[in-house]
Amino acid sequence: MRDEGQGSAVPGRRLMAACLASVLLVAAGCRVNPVTGRPELVLITQTRELAMGHQAHPNVIFMYDGEYHDPELNGYLGTIVMRLHAASHRPEMPMEFTMLNTSVVNAFATPGHVYATRGFLARLDNEAQFAAVMGHELAHVAAGHSAKQLSTSLLTGLALGVADYAAGDTLAGRVAVGAGQASVALLGLSYSREQERQADRVGAYYMALGGWDPRQAIEVQQMLGELAGDREGVLDRYLSTHPPAANRVGEIEDLIAEKGLLGRRYVQGDGVYAARWERRLKRLKDVNRAFEPYDRGTKLLAASNFAQALAAADEAIGLRDDQAPFHRLKGDALRRLNRLGEAKAAYGRALALDRRYVPGNVGLGMVLLMEGRHGDAEGQFLTAVRGYPGGALGWYGLGTARYNLGRYRDAVQPLEAAASAISNEPTLFYMLGICYDRTGRSADAVASYEQALKAGLTGSEAEQARQRISSLRSALALM
Repeated sequence: MRDEGQGSAVPGRRLMAACLASVLLVAAGCRVNPVTGRPELVLITQTRELAMGHQAHPNVIFMYDGEYHDPELNGYLGTIVMRLHAASHRPEMPMEFTMLNTSVVNAFATPGHVYATRGFLARLDNEAQFAAVMGHELAHVAAGHSAKQLSTSLLTGLALGVADYAAGDTLAGRVAVGAGQASVALLGLSYSREQERQADRVGAYYMALGGWDPRQAIEVQQMLGELAGDREGVLDRYLSTHPPAANRVGEIEDLIAEKGLLGRRYVQGDGVYAARWERRLKRLKDVNRAFEPYDRGTKLLAASNFAQALAAADEAIGLRDDQAPFHRLKGDALRRLNRLGEAKAAYGRALALDRRYVPGNVGLGMVLLMEGRHGDAEGQFLTAVRGYPGGALGWYGLGTARYNLGRYRDAVQPLEAAASAISNEPTLFYMLGICYDRTGRSADAVASYEQALKAGLTGSEAEQARQRISSLRSALALM
């Protein structure tokens, strides 16, 4: 016989879920978009927006092979960015400019940060073209496009959470997961076409307010159109959802005419500053050319052509000895050739040039693991994960070092972090299974052993994994 209380539970949950949904929406509230002047539903406050940008910052740097160091150039470019930012709709928001040391052509912004790669800067002909792209990215920040996209994602997650709550799941857990993933999601956002159109127009307006010729925004669009065929890293985020180049050029031309942006009230000097740009960018363009053998060597290393990768690294070092990535590539090739002493020297040189260059710590840690110096390796990997929290190899190395030291409980967290990003490495899941096994987490141990076998674990370790799965399942059945 059915209990009346049970019969009323589902409607009661549904009513509570509806109330929770309403409370969440009211709590989120609306804020006026400073660019459009219209109210918008946004779950992310500016404080939280900035916190996510700062949290993502170290991951951004090493996703792009580290920071490009040139204080004088950074000051020059940063001054341009801050001049644009001062003309924006949110000049009170803290903002920092960073150059990224990669040949990938890209420029983008997160709340509180705006980035340009070495490869992008080397392609530009003048200061106004740089101002055009930076203005576009700052327009995304000013209009709160990241916050709006994240709010949409969180609202979707909360809607699912409310539905699960109505069915008996917990809403609190869903909210916690959504908040925890927000900073990671920030790096993978794509803007809508309407947001890109708005950023084009507003960015061109910002550059005109700063004194640059807004027609150079059209030149940039044409350059990007030519580069768009090379989809590997060519302003991927900038191009991903953009309207066709012809449409964008028309939008910018319309804005220039509507606002009268070519008058003396706006444009200063020639508004382009090509000679100043060439003078300031000379060293960067020289460095960029030296990266050609490095980029080739990176591909050779990925294809397991270690001797050829070493030759390419030496070629790059012969052109410029002052670039940490060149020495790190040399270390990687030497390590794969089992020339450990030389590899350590190469990694040491990379870290001497840039003590915050995390790939150097990871490489040195790998060599120390191969030498059986697990305590020293742990120190290198600790430095790596503090500098690059999103780097799976650093967590893998840290967990491996602690595993080899017999510190199974301490090894769990870094191995779990690595496993969340690497799903096909059998040794990783085998070690994690052992750690769970030795610390009394039997069900987790079974799952990890099974994942290791699924990923291709072989030999005596595979046999041990099967034996432990059988024994642990029997023990769990008796509980």
